Amino acid sequence: MNRKNLLAPLFAFFVPFVVRLIPEVLMGPYLVGFDVMAHYVPTTLLWLNGNVTLMSFVATAPLLYTLTAGMTVLTGSVFIALKILPALLLGALGLSIYFFARRGLCWSSTKSFVPALVGTLYFLALRISWDALREELAIIFLFLTLTIITQIVAGKSLKKNYVLLSLTLSAIILSNQVVAILALGIVFFTIGYTLLRMSRITALRLATFSIPAVILFLVIFYLYPSIPEYRLIFGFPETPDGWLSLFGYSSYSEMLTVESVFVLYCFGPMLPLALLSVRRFNNFQMRSWVFLIVIAAFIPLVSPSGLRLVMLITYPLAFYVTESLGLLRDVCWKRLNKVLFGGGLVYLVLVTSVFSFGFLVMSPEEPFPYFKAGEMNSNFYQIPTSMLQNTVPKDDCADVSRAFEWLKIGMNETDVLLSHRAFYGWALSNFDENQVALYEYDNPLDVAVNLDGDYSNVYLVWWVEGKGWYGLPTVPSVFHEVWVNGNIAVYTYSPI
Repeated sequence: MNRKNLLAPLFAFFVPFVVRLIPEVLMGPYLVGFDVMAHYVPTTLLWLNGNVTLMSFVATAPLLYTLTAGMTVLTGSVFIALKILPALLLGALGLSIYFFARRGLCWSSTKSFVPALVGTLYFLALRISWDALREELAIIFLFLTLTIITQIVAGKSLKKNYVLLSLTLSAIILSNQVVAILALGIVFFTIGYTLLRMSRITALRLATFSIPAVILFLVIFYLYPSIPEYRLIFGFPETPDGWLSLFGYSSYSEMLTVESVFVLYCFGPMLPLALLSVRRFNNFQMRSWVFLIVIAAFIPLVSPSGLRLVMLITYPLAFYVTESLGLLRDVCWKRLNKVLFGGGLVYLVLVTSVFSFGFLVMSPEEPFPYFKAGEMNSNFYQIPTSMLQNTVPKDDCADVSRAFEWLKIGMNETDVLLSHRAFYGWALSNFDENQVALYEYDNPLDVAVNLDGDYSNVYLVWWVEGKGWYGLPTVPSVFHEVWVNGNIAVYTYSPI
């Protein structure tokens, strides 16, 4: 292997790895990402404390939580584990994209390096790495699966390839259900294409070795929690005005409008370059990827899953953009092709770096203009204003930490802490689960009324009056402030 072939995959890993460390360093001791703090921390801690059954283990697509639990045991801290893991995953994603381009598409090492960078450093890829770690892990295995599939279709039908296909496809199922549906769809289309255009034997073998993953998917789907809990979390109306309101929309046309605006917002900066290669880049698996997401966009999905699914276009887009650069370089006129290629490359670097830098380092309170909530960014629940936040903005993290330190001194065994989902990871990091009452996204008053009488004191951590997030700027008047620091306060329930 020459030096270029060795350095390219190393850089495909280390460049995304180092970039993803930037927000972790800027956040100091605090974690990056909403789901990281709200879901990954509490689930990991609960599992390590034995609060998991075989059925719940399988139903949650457990591969990421197995990694977080293992790294927590090794490092001694769930926070250290989840500071390191996101950077490792983004680096691994860059490497998997590189190998798909290099071995699956047979691109040069230099050309393969481009989609590895675009697919990890474009602001939307960074947004996915902000907190969608299960999805990101599944995408890593998806690119490995696609690499194996392209080699099988190309005639490299070694037995180990089919075994690896079954293993990587199963790993996708165990990582994330949304990506699992996409992966199974691509495999299904590939089997059909191979059956009609190429080899029936190859198609039969692909189908046979995909069966274990399909069975695993059906088991997880059967055990997976029901949809109504997500309607509750994302604020769907209790009495919906029609079927589509269950999915967060008042009408079908509104759903399509929201999705169209979201697509233009996410991919508009890249579309002028990507559209040049729509006809030239004819990889069947990438085309199937885009086609399946476009079809899914017309089907009402539980909000916000529909918009999150649209984000997955980021990865095939990286390949279309790379192919477009090749198209500009191959223009027949020698003088013109250098100008076009140079202009396209500069445009790609500027679009990737400017948006991503703003997303990485600017604060949620003073974000990069493109990400400012309510202005250009109308879907800030999907695209956060900055990476420098978890369930609370960076500037509030120290105050939240101090609030829990105060509670650890002030609470005793006969007290209970009410916890919104946003503070659940913070709560379980400081208290046993039997001292924490999770009320998800409900009104804390409803839960406090039911708990009153069972405990000496009912506490609540929230923002000070008028500063609250998640649709609750002020707590109900029966909660009285007993401690405050900055924007964060501790309240106690006192109905009299």
